[in-house]
This record gives sequence, C-alpha cells and structure tokens, in this order.
Amino acid sequence: MIRRLPYDMPAHKRANVHQLVRLEWINLGFRVSIVIVLFLTMGNSQAMKAAWLEDILTLVPPIAFLIALHFRKREPNDTFPYGYQRATVVAFLCGSVVLTVLGIYLVADSLMTLAKQERTSIGSIEWLGHTWWQGWLMILGLLYSVVPPFIIGRLQEKVAVTVHEKTVHVDAQVSKADWMTGLAGVVGVLGIGLGFWWADAAAALVIGADVFRDGYTNIKEAVGDLLDRRPHSITTGKPEGLAEKLEQRLELLSWVKQAAVRLREEGNVISGEAFVVPDCNLELVARLECARKLLKSQDWRVYEIVVVPVEKL
Repeated sequence: MIRRLPYDMPAHKRANVHQLVRLEWINLGFRVSIVIVLFLTMGNSQAMKAAWLEDILTLVPPIAFLIALHFRKREPNDTFPYGYQRATVVAFLCGSVVLTVLGIYLVADSLMTLAKQERTSIGSIEWLGHTWWQGWLMILGLLYSVVPPFIIGRLQEKVAVTVHEKTVHVDAQVSKADWMTGLAGVVGVLGIGLGFWWADAAAALVIGADVFRDGYTNIKEAVGDLLDRRPHSITTGKPEGLAEKLEQRLELLSWVKQAAVRLREEGNVISGEAFVVPDCNLELVARLECARKLLKSQDWRVYEIVVVPVEKL
C-alpha cells in the first residue's frame, strides 16, 4: 500500500486558514449568544420562533468545519491512503441536510398557520413601573441578531475565497441569510403590532424558504465535490478551466504531442491525472517527473497529479 505524501500548504495560505479558524470561533460565540437572546425574547411570535430555530441550526456549519479541520490535518495512512482532505466536505454535507430539513419544516408550519388563519398575540411586560409592549423587546433581540452575522459574514467570505474553503464560504452566505432573517422577523413583529395577523406567519414563511434555498444549494455543492465533479469557482459556481490551462502548459513541452487533464476537488485542494502522448520514449521517466512538478507549480491547490504516458487520447 502506497500512501500520498502529506499536503504542504504555502505559508501565507496557512496564515489565512488560521485567520479563518479565529473567525469561525468568534462567529460561533456570537451565534450562541444570539440563540440565547432570541430564546429569552421570542414570546409567541412565529417569525421569532423561526429565526430562533434557524440560529440554532446555523451553529452546525462552524462546529462541523472546526471538527473536520482537525481531522483534515491527519496524514494519510494504510486505512486512508488518500488522506482526510474531504473531511470538510462531509461536514458541509451534514450541515446542509440539516438546514434543508429545517427549511421544509418552517415552510410547512407557516403555510398551515396561514391556512388556519391563526392569530398570534404579543403580550406586555412590567418593567420600571411601566407596562411595555413585548414586541419592542422582540425587535431589540432581532436587531442584535442582525449585526454580528452582517459583519462576520463579510469577513468570512473574503478570507474563504483566498484559501478556497467552500464550506466557510457557504457559511458566510448563511450569515447573510441570517441577518436578512432578522430583518424579516422585525417586519413580522411590527406587522402584528399594526394589526396584520398574517404578517408574522408570512415573515416565518420567507425565513423558511430562505433556509431551504440555502440548504438545497449547499447539498448540491457538497454532493458535486463528493462525486468528483470538475473544479468550480468558489465565487461564480462555474467551472474554472484549470484543466484546460494545465493541458495548454503540457502541450508547450517539446516532447509532448497531445495532452489531456482530468481534475477533481477534494475539499480546498485539487487532484487528478494528466495523459500525454510523447513523441518518443527517450528519458521518458525523467520527463514525466518534470511534467508532474511543472503542473503542481501552476496552482497552489494542486495536491497530487499523476502524469501518464499513452499512445493516443
């Protein structure tokens, strides 16, 4: 059994990963505090309940990423000769499934509420000798749930792109949906205060649909990586064209007649095979090794690429 060599990430990229880990810990801390605040203030509002459930589920991506990153650092062994590079993708898939199921539940629950025309009431509380509408407390809690995801999500997105961490990039998109959810909740609570009984359930429906969209999109992305889909851009979601770039680089070599490259993503790194039609077999082994090193130097994400001589493509 031959094992892969451990992946050696460039030093400046390792620094970016460390920064990303710090952001995820900060993000996790704020999300826990948001869950507590919304639980203490949600009352009978369905939109608040939906926002609270969503915030509980948004704890899954950062926890899954931090655990998976610990496993990804392990070196290849006899049991896993290819290493643990896909650990973050597995964690990503688990979190996406949870989000999708939650989205379906919230949408179904909101539609049932609208169909039954159930009225949500928001009571009052006594504080400092005065009677206060509890909706104001709910709105304060929701506004608190908006600020941290808005700031942290932007920071996550920027750093995730630099190290091609799709798991965290999607978590940044979840953060964006999270603060939008908070604003939708505010609209729902204000709607109840203005006498629109359906506003709360409608806001919960919007939140549920957004959660489902995020989960479904993330499942497609994770499954694509697990099924060895060709590398896709983290920002556009479209094929990168890296294989074509490597093919062109190989065909510039004087001893190569034709070349074809096949790549797949493994978490934040890329592996694959290159097939070349040589013009002769003179010093072929040395030439193949030089070609392998050349391809690895073209992009820091190229972890392992095997160069195979063939008679024709």
